[in-house]
Amino acid sequence: MSADQSMTAIVEYQIRNENTTMDEWLAEWDKRAEDARVGESETTAYASAINLENALNVLVFERYAKGNSSLRLHTDRPAHHTLIEVMGERRMTKRRVMSSRFSDVADFGWWGRPECHDGNGEGIVLVILGLRFADAGMGEAFIKLSSEHAAYCWENEPDTLIYSGGLARSDADRELDIKEGDLIFVMGCTDMAAVEKHRDDPNHLALGAKMVEKQLQMENTFRRMYKTTGHGFLWRE
Repeated sequence: MSADQSMTAIVEYQIRNENTTMDEWLAEWDKRAEDARVGESETTAYASAINLENALNVLVFERYAKGNSSLRLHTDRPAHHTLIEVMGERRMTKRRVMSSRFSDVADFGWWGRPECHDGNGEGIVLVILGLRFADAGMGEAFIKLSSEHAAYCWENEPDTLIYSGGLARSDADRELDIKEGDLIFVMGCTDMAAVEKHRDDPNHLALGAKMVEKQLQMENTFRRMYKTTGHGFLWRE
């Protein structure tokens, strides 16, 4: 994995609710998101979403066109330092729940439907899965199967807005079970009904039989779901 290939980063925080509300936290963070939109052409996504199992947890979802070099441009911005300073002074964040970075798998799925959906939309459901395979060959075989299925989803699931994945750059340092090289899969849908439609589609269910046929050994290490807040952008228009 090249340090400067396209990269996705996820960071989840828990707000300090005795000092702030989620709306106040997001209003402060939104200033940073707007700066990224205007001033960071290599930041291709910078969105926030609420954990569906814990309303105090907010995910910051980031994508960088040139990996680490784009991330450095992001963190060097004055607005980034201001955000850290203001939130620190006001003690708005209780803790970092988890974080991970993964290099996007080339030619796998797609990211966004800007021609018909707003990348700033509120209520988009994000599903993030961790997948681990017995060896690299099995992982490559699964990516091939899933990539073929992505073409079907693009044509037949207009409410599936994101279907993408990447390989973890390192082990997770907390909470999530992520090892370097794990496949991190990301799906975004207009709502929960679209998530369920994708899950129950016969073509999706058939993937299981194909995996058995190819004797692919896979472990699902985690699954988290979020809803976007309308602050920031999942893709550029």
